[in-house]
Amino acid sequence: MTANDPPMTPGAGVPNDAPIISVRNIWKFFGNLPALQDVSLDVRAGERLVLIGPSGSGKSTFLRAINRLEEVDRGQILVKGQNIMSRENNINLIRRDLGMVFQQFNLFPHKTVLQNVSMAPLKLLKLSRDEAEDRALALLKKVGISDKANVYPAMLSGGQQQRVAIARALAMQPSIMLFDEPTSALDPEMVGEVLDVMVNLAEEGMTMLCVTHEMGFARTVADRLIFMADGQIVESGQPEALFTAPRHPRLKQFLNQIL
Repeated sequence: MTANDPPMTPGAGVPNDAPIISVRNIWKFFGNLPALQDVSLDVRAGERLVLIGPSGSGKSTFLRAINRLEEVDRGQILVKGQNIMSRENNINLIRRDLGMVFQQFNLFPHKTVLQNVSMAPLKLLKLSRDEAEDRALALLKKVGISDKANVYPAMLSGGQQQRVAIARALAMQPSIMLFDEPTSALDPEMVGEVLDVMVNLAEEGMTMLCVTHEMGFARTVADRLIFMADGQIVESGQPEALFTAPRHPRLKQFLNQIL
């Protein structure tokens, strides 16, 4: 698809065997510094990719580029067959299919948990209030905090707030979930409750790309592990192979430092 192709409904006309995300030769510069260098990657529907690597390796920049929160300088990104850089395609419509969870929770402090989760379906999907709240309550139950529906974010622990953020992302019923170090801002005792929710999503077949420093999660959940360094994909493959027999010296060094 080129920038001159007509806009499409997400997923329309895309072959069943086509990647749900296709990244081709993307570059991103911050000034003269290359944050991403000629990165290419295909993701299949239902696949679970976990990105690991040292700080500053480009993992979060890559994840944010997929929904154009970062503008790339070169290359192409297709989501369900749509070129996200094309002016012919509605990036806001594409983003509805890309749920994203950040390091910080970014909840509205003046709104209840229920209001935080139901807001996007109300405003963007034009659901009725009853429909939006029913969906929100079902998702709060899914992430294990249905009893907190009527409280405000300040009354929740960090782990609970992050679970609300996951429910909010799921409320738009996305095909793909992007997690940008979702446990990095949490106290250690709260990490497990968020990872449990993510494991459950993975087991249900959600397409997931996750940047994390939680190596146990990476080893258990990932179909494919991606190791990035210096803005490049240095090595990728099945988690067990990368953890037990890394080929690239940079990955060996990284694993020796963290395991």
